[in-house]
Amino acid sequence: MREIDPLAVLAPATPNGRDLGAALVGLLGLPAFGPVRAIRIEAGHVRSEQATLHGSVITVSQPVDDAPRPAVVLVLANTFAPREGGSGAAAVTAAPSADPGPFGAATVVESHPAEAAVANLEEATVIVAGGRGVGSAEGFAPLHELAAALGGAVGASRAAADAGWVPYQLQIGQTGKVVKPALYVGCGISGAIQHRVGMQTAENVLAINKDPDAPIGEFADLFVVGDLFTIVPKLTAEIRRRKGT
Repeated sequence: MREIDPLAVLAPATPNGRDLGAALVGLLGLPAFGPVRAIRIEAGHVRSEQATLHGSVITVSQPVDDAPRPAVVLVLANTFAPREGGSGAAAVTAAPSADPGPFGAATVVESHPAEAAVANLEEATVIVAGGRGVGSAEGFAPLHELAAALGGAVGASRAAADAGWVPYQLQIGQTGKVVKPALYVGCGISGAIQHRVGMQTAENVLAINKDPDAPIGEFADLFVVGDLFTIVPKLTAEIRRRKGT
């Protein structure tokens, strides 16, 4: 079996991925980068691209020449599109060592299954998020209906999480999760920079807000001005009609 000398170990920028990355860095003394929005190999170096200063500045970093290898890189969900026609199977290029190393004594003490919507938020291709304009925990019901019709997950702004309307695990933004869905539907979200930094890399942004001057309208691909409690149910009904469900 041939030896390999990897330049990088990629892990998802999720709670489990961060835990794994931290263990590798702490136990093996490896350099770490992330969460990154792009990674490339140039001239034998790993170069990672990150958004800083609330997404207003893009920085490119790489390990110093004498840094140990491989580098641990946490990658944002949906950064890389799956290759069409792939088998989904990885080729094994090196046999595992008989020595378990520093992880040999690790054991799982306990585990707690998370709600599906929470567990899949960072990997969801469609996210329907609610903010202060939703008004209450009950106000998220139409958003859950729309997310179900689209096959997506429900997220929230910090204002909605702080109000106790949703679990903090659903919070998107600077102090919450960073997501990159194909479609992001923001309902009753003003779009302040703290929230924007968590979802600005979404491929398509649809915003629904009663305030025509809401900041989210400045970067949304489609900005609908109106009452979300009128628009969202009608949108859900139309999607279900077209899907025949």
